[in-house]
Formats: sequence, structure tokens, C-alpha cells
Amino acid sequence: TVLICVGPRNSSEIVMAQKRIWSGIPLFPVLVMFL
Repeated sequence: TVLICVGPRNSSEIVMAQKRIWSGIPLFPVLVMFL
């Protein structure tokens, strides 16, 4: 799900995207659903 929200599949690009905005914030409702 993180890859779907972030977009690029390259791990270094994902890290750069996470530095801009932490990916866990938009995925928080998904985390709650799994808990």
C-alpha cells in the first residue's frame, strides 16, 4: 500500500518521497483497519 500511495517502485525514490512527507500519515486509516 505504501508503494501505491508513493508511486515509484525504486526504494531510493521512496525514501526521498518519505523525506518530503511521511507516508504513514495518509496510511493511518489503513493501519487502524488492520488493527
